[in-house]
Amino acid sequence: MLFLSLFLLGFATHAQQGMSKSDLKAEETAIREISKHWLDLERSKDYKAIAELFAEDGCLYRPNQEPVQGSDAIRKYLSEQGQKNPKEVVDWSTDRVDIANSGELAVEYGKFTSKNAGLSGNESDKGNYVTVYKKDNGKWKVVADIVNSTNSSSSPM
Repeated sequence: MLFLSLFLLGFATHAQQGMSKSDLKAEETAIREISKHWLDLERSKDYKAIAELFAEDGCLYRPNQEPVQGSDAIRKYLSEQGQKNPKEVVDWSTDRVDIANSGELAVEYGKFTSKNAGLSGNESDKGNYVTVYKKDNGKWKVVADIVNSTNSSSSPM
């Protein structure tokens, strides 16, 4: 909720000093490319590189788990999840990307699936996600990645 409030504040604060539509479209394309790259990293299980996509104080929110904050903690968490889910195949698709008029904040919305999860590889999950990005020295960084399972009995991603 805090991130949504900050995002909306960013829209309101910078509405008059906004970027052009073409610049906003270019930023949307950049977010979509980061998401595709992240998915490639997920598929290759490169958890160190995934953690580097996050801001230093970035946070993962997963179902039935406490938030994981900080790139080092995120790398460790993802590595542990990879060991617990060695056969897991994750996929996601971006539904939409909203860019603040300032060009400094972005929110990506989408859907995900997880197959072959668990040590035995027979668990699956699906749901929605929201990823919040901010510019850090001109480069997009993830500040929050939030997953919401739509399965009644989900395993964490």
